[in-house]
Order: sequence, then structure tokens, then C-alpha cells
Amino acid sequence: MGINTYEVMYIQAKDNYPYDVHECIEKLQYVIAADDEHAGAHCLMGQIYDEQLQDYKQAEYYYRMTLYLDKHYTPVYYKYVALLIELNRFEEALKIIEIGLKVSGIDEAILVSYKGVLYEKFQMYGTAIGYFNEAKMLCLCNTFMDAMDDNIKRVKKKKALAKKRVKKSSGKNKKAKKTS
Repeated sequence: MGINTYEVMYIQAKDNYPYDVHECIEKLQYVIAADDEHAGAHCLMGQIYDEQLQDYKQAEYYYRMTLYLDKHYTPVYYKYVALLIELNRFEEALKIIEIGLKVSGIDEAILVSYKGVLYEKFQMYGTAIGYFNEAKMLCLCNTFMDAMDDNIKRVKKKKALAKKRVKKSSGKNKKAKKTS
């Protein structure tokens, strides 16, 4: 059994993205029309709506459709979690991360790093740093490890700024109490 025509079209669509989005969309429309259960085509279409058109509602539709069609299609977890974080839907992102961590073949380091981002958004800086360190332990790529080091540095700076803010506001409260 060989590769069918719509699989070839899907591969061509992937090759065209993001350099020739028009050609990519044409090929994806063909693939989805021929096989409306092609998880990869739905995921890539979601990525186009997300990254190129900033139509997050449509992007989410395609990411959800991908998960519905194939819960083991690992690329969708990274894209969908990133979208949910961008939309400040942190609880949903955390649920998708937890589901994704159970999928065979998933890059755990990436999903754990997204947990770090979530806790950074929650302003729970110590927890965020812990997840970034955990992601470093899981990764197999020096570039990713360097990115986690950069994330840790950024979060430590935020943690220091938060401490300064607390000290500054507590100093103002003491002055206000003395004057009253």
C-alpha cells in the first residue's frame, strides 16, 4: 500500500508553510475535502488561522477537531496550549498539558516548560522556575536548555521586581499610618 494523493498533498502543504501560505491553504482544502478526518491537515489549518490570520476562534476549532480526530497527534498539543495561554485561558491550558503528558511520543520537556509559563503568568515565580528546571532535565537539546536558562533568568528578575514592589508599598503604608 502506497501513500495516497491526499497524503502527498498534505506533505506539500507542510513544505509550503509558512513560505507560501496561499499554496498551503489550497492543498489543505483539497486534503480536508478528500479526507475530513486527516488530523494533520486540521492542525496545520489551525496553525494558519492562529499565526497568519489571528483568527483564534477558527484556530481553536481546528485544534479541537484535531484532538477529536486523533488524541495521539502530538504537534497539536504544543500549538493548542500556546494558543490558550495567549488567550489567558490558563486553566484550560493546564488541562490540555496534563492530557498531553500522557500521550506516547510527546515531548514532555516542551509541555513542562509551558507549565512554567503558566505559573509565571500566575506570578508564582518559584513554581515557574521549578518547572523550567524540570523541563531542562527532560530535554535532549542544548538550544532548548539555553532557552530554559533564559526563562529562569527572566522569572528571577520578575521575582526581584515583585519583592521591590512589596517593600515599596509596605513602606508607603507605614508612612500613611504615621500621618493619620
